[in-house]
Formats: sequence, structure tokens, C-alpha cells
Amino acid sequence: MKYDYFAFLKRERFSSLTYNKFIQEQNLYFLHGKRDKIFGNKPGDNRAVFFKHKDNVYNLCPDSFWDTQICTNGTHIKIFSFKFTLSSNFYTASENEFYSIANPIAKEKVTGLPIYKGSSLKGALRHAAVDVLEDEMMDQYFGEYTDLSEDEILERETEGKDRFFFKERSQLVKIFGNERDATWFTFKTLLATGGIRDVSKIKDILSKITTAFTNYLKKHKIVNSEGVCRGRLIFEDLYFKKVSLDVITPLDRKKRTPTRGPHYYEVVPKTETTEGKIVWFPFDLIAEGEFDEIESEWEKDRKIIKKAFDKLQKKGIGAKTKDGWGNFKWEEL
Repeated sequence: MKYDYFAFLKRERFSSLTYNKFIQEQNLYFLHGKRDKIFGNKPGDNRAVFFKHKDNVYNLCPDSFWDTQICTNGTHIKIFSFKFTLSSNFYTASENEFYSIANPIAKEKVTGLPIYKGSSLKGALRHAAVDVLEDEMMDQYFGEYTDLSEDEILERETEGKDRFFFKERSQLVKIFGNERDATWFTFKTLLATGGIRDVSKIKDILSKITTAFTNYLKKHKIVNSEGVCRGRLIFEDLYFKKVSLDVITPLDRKKRTPTRGPHYYEVVPKTETTEGKIVWFPFDLIAEGEFDEIESEWEKDRKIIKKAFDKLQKKGIGAKTKDGWGNFKWEEL
């Protein structure tokens, strides 16, 4: 549940010094049990969120903050099932340093089966979803944002002009989360909006757009106070059953003779299949009690996931995709 700490501080008429310190540091303490005695303040129901400034400790949350929303309908959680069929060899590096060849494939320790981590698939799909969105920008929008500040960009996007698809990108954050170093804006963004006149300013322009988008997420409370959103999707790992051996021998471009190698790789051979599941859990809608929007949001997110899979199968998964590995065909089950 969302709770406005700043409104609480204003309502209780905290001093400007305390208020400004809270804004700058947001020094929150979640305390329970014996740790409450550290501050000599026993919270109600053995739970509280505290803010400490100097020698004073303030309980920021009323009892209603801890009220929970009970979900009685099991249809709030959806399962997106899919099937991969490899059309080329698949490889992802193992962390095992002691092996019979230099390039073993990643395997699950318990079963020894080749594995593609759900977290890796999540990251790949997120990048593919951004690519899809930027492709749509290339087809629809053109503009000039070179001389605008972050605040001016945010104002234009908030007004509904949405040249950089802030609304659509924020939907991707809801779905995939905003993990550290996730890239939401690329060179293609500027190309699509016509925002490139001076190539030397590309890095600066992208930085301004990214800052404006971060402020957009905070303004619409899509991320928490720390600027984090975990996303609605939970990915399970993918397992394959067969392992084969492939070889790469780098050639001299002029002489067409081996420069070094050969290099042997453990791979999952093409034509192998695997099935996986993605759990869609709309925690944000459930927490707000917006149950009427769950079905429509599910259909919207499901379309985004399918488009991302379509894009990803053109790019491939795992390592050595530029060498033609990791290509696959997918279908929804």
C-alpha cells in the first residue's frame, strides 16, 4: 500500500529542519520485537516505521498503514506458458573453472541439465521490449529535444505529447522492473525523434531524457522511495536435455587460414525444445484494490510479452548470437 510520509510530516507540523533532513536522507527504520527497545518506543501491534532525527524518534505510520488487502480470487495471478524450439546451437557460459574443455555450458548443479536462467531471459525480453517500442517510435514520432531541459521534457511528456513513449516505457517498468543499469533509452530513441543535430551531444541528450523518465516514474509512484520497482513478472529457469560439442576456429580474413584454435564449446544442439512459464503477479493493482483493472492490464501486458518474444527470436538468446547461435522459434502454450 502507498503511504505519503511527506504529507504526514506536514500534517504534524514538523520543523523545516527535520522535514528537509527527511527529504534528503529518508532515514527510515522498520522495527519490530526487541529492536524497538533500542529507542525506548514500543509501537502498536509490535510494528512501526520510524524516522530518527538527532535524539528524536518519530513513528510515521498509523495503525491503518498495516492493514492488508485480502485476495479471495485466484484469477489475479496469471501464467504465461511458452515453448522454445532451437533453430541453431545454444550456448551460455558456465562458471565452472575445472572442466575437461575450456568452454562448458551452464548446468544446474543438482541435475546436471543445461540451464538458461530465468533472470537472463527476463533481461533479454526487457531489451527486446524496448527495441519494439523504439521501432514504433521510428514509425510514428519525430521532434527536436536537443535544447530542452529535463523539466521541460518531463512537462511535455506529462501533457500527453509523449514523444519518448514515457507512458509505454513505464508499463515496461511495471512488467519487468527497473533493475540496476537497465537501459531504457538508446541512440535509436534520438534518431526516432529527430533529436540529433550535433553528434557530440548524444550522450548528454540521452542522460537528460533518462533523468526526466526517472522523475516521471517517481511522480506517478511506479517506483518506491528508493527508485526501485521489481516488476510483475516472475521467470522460471529453462532446462534442456541434450548436450553436444561444437567448434569455432578463427580465420585470418586475408589468408583464410586459422589464426588460433580450434575452440571447443559445449552446446545444446538445434532442434532441441524446452517449455517454460512466466508468472504474472500484479502486486501493484492488488495493493491498491484495483481488481477491476486486472484483466485489462493482463491482456495489455500479455501483448507486450508476445511482441518481445517475437523480437527476441530474431536476435537470439545466450552467448555467441552474432555467430548465429541461440536462434529459436517460440509459441505460446
